Amino acid sequence: MRALIVAVLLSFTGPALAQSSLGITGAALSIGMTEDEAAQSRVDGTATVDVAITDVHGFQGDLRFADTVSGGIGSVGAHVYMAPRPGQKYGLFAHLSDIDGRAMTWGAFGAEGLVSLSPATVLEIQGGVGAADESGLDFIFGSIALAHDLSPGLEISAALDLADFDEPALRATSYEAGLRASYSPEGAPWGVYASVTQTGLTGRDGASSETRIGLGVTLSLGTAGGTDPHTRHFRSIDPVAPILRRGLW
Repeated sequence: MRALIVAVLLSFTGPALAQSSLGITGAALSIGMTEDEAAQSRVDGTATVDVAITDVHGFQGDLRFADTVSGGIGSVGAHVYMAPRPGQKYGLFAHLSDIDGRAMTWGAFGAEGLVSLSPATVLEIQGGVGAADESGLDFIFGSIALAHDLSPGLEISAALDLADFDEPALRATSYEAGLRASYSPEGAPWGVYASVTQTGLTGRDGASSETRIGLGVTLSLGTAGGTDPHTRHFRSIDPVAPILRRGLW
């Protein structure tokens, strides 16, 4: 499964973008490594493609792979959005995930928005509900993120993801707070990033926090990225991944 997901991620950067008749406006690929406090390294990868439906409507598709202590998680996501005026983009999203070597599948759907706070700063908000087909697990979740261009090619972003689980076997609220710095030479399609993420659970079945460090490379084709909502992709989040990374479910 791991090799298959990586191959599919790489395929996003191929000839598909050249087919302008499909309405593809941009695509992005991110591949990196994360290391936890136990010095265990894991692979993460995300591929995104953006398709114009009309002048103000669009579709974003995501593929994501995350290696965890519980197994590799593969996810596919879809976003349908509208951008009726400069500095605003909002819509609906849904995603489906599966973990390697285990009969567990989960999905989520919700609403999201991107709003410019200034020419160099953008705010993103997401929220929704989800459920898994194992042990009746269901959850509600929300996310807020802020990105700012420090200079041409240099961006810093921060995000907080929350998910609430209220099950007999798991009654807790998970949190994942992250800080990321990205650099791409002006006019170049490639870039690099560094990140630090802290994950934990509070409540009856709370767990101590864990910190991960990430490093990786990015590739953007077409009009993708930046802090303009019209070209910036929505984040791909997975509320269940934090508890699977810790082996808590």
